[in-house]
Amino acid sequence: MNGDTLIEVRDLHKYYGKHEVLRGIDTQICQGEVVAIIGPSGCGKSTFLRSLNLLEPPTKGQVIFEGNDITAPGTDVDKIRQKIGMVFQQFNLFANMNIRDNITLAPVKLGIMTKEQAEKRALELLERVGLPDKAEAYPAMLSGGQKQRIAIARALAMNPDVMLFDEPTSALDPEMVGEVLGIMKELARDGMTMVVVTHEMGFAREVASRVMFINEGLIQEENTPQEFFEHPKNARLQEFLSKVL
Repeated sequence: MNGDTLIEVRDLHKYYGKHEVLRGIDTQICQGEVVAIIGPSGCGKSTFLRSLNLLEPPTKGQVIFEGNDITAPGTDVDKIRQKIGMVFQQFNLFANMNIRDNITLAPVKLGIMTKEQAEKRALELLERVGLPDKAEAYPAMLSGGQKQRIAIARALAMNPDVMLFDEPTSALDPEMVGEVLGIMKELARDGMTMVVVTHEMGFAREVASRVMFINEGLIQEENTPQEFFEHPKNARLQEFLSKVL
């Protein structure tokens, strides 16, 4: 734990009808941490991640973000989300807008920046994600890896305090995975707080400060990458790692 607590999760439960997907999760995420979340399909990883910005409202429990209980009635969720960047599996870019407009839309619409400021920031971010020549291009003209790098730039345009990544490379061709992970590694080096649901064990081992194993709706083990991968204690985690490593 290398900074102040940014997100605190207390006794988080999520039901879909009678099916309990999250069964009481407690954890803290500190400033500057990179938390990688791994686990079998359907175990609740993405539901947990999406509950951190209330894209999945919890059935029970609290999410405290920067000291505010964002699960409390009357919370301005849209305002909270401005500080929580989100990158999805399927990019979610607006097909009818060029790349610059995709990046500038939210900061301008929400009054965080003027159009001029947002356009300057968009060009800086395109440079940062290695696509400075794509401002006028449309999403259909880009590869999957390029689209995901644009999606990261778009999330960064809001100057978030934390970035959530929901399996950001799982929809990509293998040769494009590296270019997206490369950007994420740079963000981690720059001190961005990140929570990443991922199948990329190499990324989790190399970049994460903590790795979390979610299974059957619970955190069954979490540790530093070295301890987590080399000395797993939970039997289900041992079995999982034996199949994916």
